[in-house]
Amino acid sequence: MDEITRLVESLGSGGPAEDEQALALLALHGRKAVEPLLAAASSPEAARRAAAVVALGRLADPRGRRAVTLALADRSPQVRAAGATALAGYPSEAAVARLRGMLERESEAEVRMRAAATLVDMFNAGTVEALDPLLSLAQDRAEDRRVRLEALQVLGSLPAGEARALASGLIADPDPRMAAAAGRYAGRTADDRATGAAEALEELDSPDYFTYRRAASLLASLGAPAIPLLVRALRARAADPAACARVASVLREVARGREREVARHLEEVESAVPLGLLVDVVGASRDRTALYHLKGVIDRLSSSGAADDDGPLARAMIAAKAHHYLARAGSRVAYDQLRDTLARHDQPLLNEVLLAVEEIGGREDLPDLAARHAREQGWMRERVREAFRRVVSRARIRPDDPALARLAEKDPARLAELLAPEPRPADAGGLPARRRVRRVDTAGSGSI
Repeated sequence: MDEITRLVESLGSGGPAEDEQALALLALHGRKAVEPLLAAASSPEAARRAAAVVALGRLADPRGRRAVTLALADRSPQVRAAGATALAGYPSEAAVARLRGMLERESEAEVRMRAAATLVDMFNAGTVEALDPLLSLAQDRAEDRRVRLEALQVLGSLPAGEARALASGLIADPDPRMAAAAGRYAGRTADDRATGAAEALEELDSPDYFTYRRAASLLASLGAPAIPLLVRALRARAADPAACARVASVLREVARGREREVARHLEEVESAVPLGLLVDVVGASRDRTALYHLKGVIDRLSSSGAADDDGPLARAMIAAKAHHYLARAGSRVAYDQLRDTLARHDQPLLNEVLLAVEEIGGREDLPDLAARHAREQGWMRERVREAFRRVVSRARIRPDDPALARLAEKDPARLAELLAPEPRPADAGGLPARRRVRRVDTAGSGSI
């Protein structure tokens, strides 16, 4: 049994801490974990379905969107709550509409709180359509207080004048907790926001979701000054993947537009779990200067003895992600290291390496791809074939190109297999089935 299978099968079988540990480790495996998680999302056990849906939301792979959306209508409140949380990984106007529809029919306060928290996350991610339903929840005096307080956190992301104007309308609320919370938003200062940062960092480790949410909101409201605090917290929690994931979720929110500042801290981090999370935060950037720091990570991980305690697979996964983020931005600063990784025989081939080769590879990579095709089995063998064909297409390599001629001379059967057209399956009536459109996640792949 491989590690991904073991982690997926463990979901829902222990307590929240065990699930969080497994979810954090699955996040390191990235897209390779999606298919097993999709199977787990249809498990007859509600706890396992819920944990799998949460994991799909964290990975935010397009293949998981349907399973997360279906979870919003699950018969189990636990799964509906998980779906409401996981939908934060797919921010869009349509996702806001789905959460609005769920709120109209949902009676469980826990699920409604999760939906409000996700709407706040979506607004922070730039989905401005989330603001109106949040303000409606906060101003609805018939709503559960906990839901209203959760929705009120969106004021922390608004311009100060707008937040004060909206909060002033709630200062006279008959619920004293709401009135007190609105008062803090109506008159808080930068110094007030800084107060309690140390306590909030400790509360990020709370097993209670909403204690964590309050702490996360306070830290996020600090803005740039929170970045070094959060990086230090990651380093301090290096031995606990679940705790690292919670800190990183806050850092990801603070880092939007500030990835260059986060990138400066990459060289301070050695352990695999916090380093991998930081690479993901920086990799989401469109800032060329921020992304350039990923080359330093690749250089450091490829040197002998780097982070030996974490194991070679963890180091290889982080380096592969860094290659992918650079290549997705069109950067070739680490292309030589990418070619070396593709040509190596002493470590498994990772999908992120192929994704990077597809983006920036050329005819010089075809022999290594052919050699990998000869060694790989199953799904990865097919992925190598797909990458080979994409490099040929993107680089506009003609059939009479010398690179293909040399491969034909060496192993004509393999080249024929690599270049063979995709088979078109027939339906029951014998007619060719319409070819399925392959959907590619292009989030964060803007021109840099």
